[in-house]
Amino acid sequence: MSKRAALVTELLEALRKTNVLAVSMGQAAAGRIGINTTDLHCLNLLSEGALTASELARRAGITTASVTGVIDRLEAVGYVRRERDGADRRKVVVSLVLERAAVDVAPVFTPLLKAWRASLTEYSDEELELIAGFMNRTQSVFSDEVEQMRSRPAN
Repeated sequence: MSKRAALVTELLEALRKTNVLAVSMGQAAAGRIGINTTDLHCLNLLSEGALTASELARRAGITTASVTGVIDRLEAVGYVRRERDGADRRKVVVSLVLERAAVDVAPVFTPLLKAWRASLTEYSDEELELIAGFMNRTQSVFSDEVEQMRSRPAN
């Protein structure tokens, strides 16, 4: 095996292990917050901005019936609010209640963010640019593959 092939294999294995740990982190965080992992996933999606219920369902990979339950649970504990869309009153837009998330959700992730920041101090600006570029490409690959998996019929 060439050095490059070995490095690619090592990197792909590190990505796989990181993904496993990210799932475990999400499960642990959801448990700490007192919600389930699907609800936490939806909160993460809403942290990027308000979404219609159907768009939230699509991005989360769940049915519209399931997303209604998610929104009901998250609204009941004060993490999200429903509002009528200003442009189309038939649509309901779901938004994150930042004040509530800042109190209950953010502190669960603060130690992780501090550890990440500390681990990045040893890298130069050029290395951070390289890493950021790689992570952006990785997100693009994941996004494309998720869409492909969802659009293909199951075996």
